[in-house]
Amino acid sequence: MVFAGERCFMLHRILLIAMGLWPYQKPLIWKIQAVFFFSAYCSILFSQLLMFATIACNIDCTLKRFSYVCITIACIMSYYSFYFNSEIVKKALQHMQLDWKMFENSDAMKIFEEYLFESYIFMISANILGAVSGVFFMTIECRSIILDVIVPINKSRPRKVEMDLELFVDEEQYFFLYLAQELLGIGISAWSLVTTGTFLITIVKHLCATYKIVSYLIQNTVTIHTLQLPIVQRIQYMQRNICLSVYIHRRTLEFCKCLLLSFEMWYFPLLVICILSLSCLLFRLYNAIMQFNDLHDILMSCVFLLCYLIYMLMSNFLGQSYTEHSVKILESTYDTLWYIAPLPIQKLFLIMHKSIKSHKVVLGSLFVASIEGFSTLITTAVSYFTFMRAVRT
Repeated sequence: MVFAGERCFMLHRILLIAMGLWPYQKPLIWKIQAVFFFSAYCSILFSQLLMFATIACNIDCTLKRFSYVCITIACIMSYYSFYFNSEIVKKALQHMQLDWKMFENSDAMKIFEEYLFESYIFMISANILGAVSGVFFMTIECRSIILDVIVPINKSRPRKVEMDLELFVDEEQYFFLYLAQELLGIGISAWSLVTTGTFLITIVKHLCATYKIVSYLIQNTVTIHTLQLPIVQRIQYMQRNICLSVYIHRRTLEFCKCLLLSFEMWYFPLLVICILSLSCLLFRLYNAIMQFNDLHDILMSCVFLLCYLIYMLMSNFLGQSYTEHSVKILESTYDTLWYIAPLPIQKLFLIMHKSIKSHKVVLGSLFVASIEGFSTLITTAVSYFTFMRAVRT
């Protein structure tokens, strides 16, 4: 049976190579991919921003355009957070592989298998869902052409893409040019989110598995079985377990802090953009429901709103899971039979009681990734939506 971590590694390798984010790529290929994706992102973003300068519209239309601009910027930031942190991505891959080799022939591999299998299944599901969603979205965008073929009428139905783009040509006549621009931008943006998001999920799952292994080592340091060993072997075994658990915990904690420090400057502004975009989507959905003259607008608003909520919920849920696993390490130092261990081991446990603390995922020294943080984000977005509705009224 293939280890789940190796399957995750191979799938991440394929996705990162396809997006030009694999840190072990050849320099020439990496530069070509970088130019292609930079051109694609600039093209889709510039086409959206031009609409604000060329065509005036009401506040509803402006908020719709602004929400799509925020989504595009969020995808660009997600992509380039990995592109400019390729060394951290390489260190993350090496860190995980070293942990797997360290526990290659032990029961700890079952814990890694359990956690990383969940990440592998989620990664497969996200890619399949992304492909299906892409086909569905393309069908919706081509609905006028499909209906003209299936149910023809005296004149052609109006052709218009969902996103407002400015290409300086007639949209009706050059509909497929607009459609290709939109699908290219949405496709690249969606796959960049899936690629970077699933990689971060795998890292967090690996860190949670590592913390669980540390808890397991601490809990099995002082047991009825180990207390029956001869005094010399007993102390050696307990000291070895404690030293290994402290080493793994410190190594994991330092790696997580390094990871947060590298990505913090990207993901905190991304958090602000998500709140603004979520507020705009809520306002757009509210207006669409109140007018109730465009079911397509209501459907698209609900879809994008749901995607935002799922993305934000998953991010905060992973942060909450990481914090809970770090807390369990401290709990495990109290749950074991440390008080009947030899005196040198009791002193080590007392030091661990005072030194080990829970670790939280904090962005910008302000936001803590947790379920409570998710509710704070929703509350903030609803507050902005209420303010915009009051100003509109």
